[in-house]
Amino acid sequence: VSPLGTIWHHVLPNIAVQLITILAISYVGLLEGAVVTEIVFSWPGIGQYMTNALMIGDMNAIVAGTIIVVFIFMLLNFLADVAYAVFDPRMRVDTPG
Repeated sequence: VSPLGTIWHHVLPNIAVQLITILAISYVGLLEGAVVTEIVFSWPGIGQYMTNALMIGDMNAIVAGTIIVVFIFMLLNFLADVAYAVFDPRMRVDTPG
């Protein structure tokens, strides 16, 4: 068996759930770090938009930006939960009948 075959068929199924968790948490960390990156490099984005809104006191824009970030966070958690059901047979729900 090749090393790639060993990883693909034996290692990946055993670490899939943990890998999905780490990837989802890492992406949320990148989303949080976007604010700093956008301010330092003057890139337009939601982080810079929220920072500018905070500086001028635009609470509606801050709430809207927060809702967008929370929605992305919830979407990532939902996708991770769906991926758990795909990769871990113990998570699947059996329907009677």
